[in-house]
Amino acid sequence: MQDAITIETDLFEHREVKPHFINPCCFGEDFAIWLRGELSRLAGEGFSLSEPIQEDYGWGLWASHGKDPFWIALSYVGDGPQEEPAQWVVSVNYEAGLNLVKRLFHKPNREAFAVLCERIWQAIRSNPAIRTIED
Repeated sequence: MQDAITIETDLFEHREVKPHFINPCCFGEDFAIWLRGELSRLAGEGFSLSEPIQEDYGWGLWASHGKDPFWIALSYVGDGPQEEPAQWVVSVNYEAGLNLVKRLFHKPNREAFAVLCERIWQAIRSNPAIRTIED
């Protein structure tokens, strides 16, 4: 279960490599913080959100609904700082982890997944500084 969107924006930092980055393309910390704030109202619908987590491709955060963990990944498209508007891929995936039984037999809540994706896409599309790129 996954969904993704590609966007372009200068709204989030993509020029200055920070000392705590794993590599020179780990941009998206401010993007993850912004998105977490945009999704904060999901708590009223049974979701809990983690703090942003750095990955080697950018940043992400967990959105859990009951026993269903969903990973929201904010992937920077590029090999390092760039001046042009940065491109990002925002993806949402159900992640069962290493639990083989859960991977094989658990059916994640499709309604919760749809609500999460819709809220993310709504936050992105409602911001005039963010342009979606159609595939």
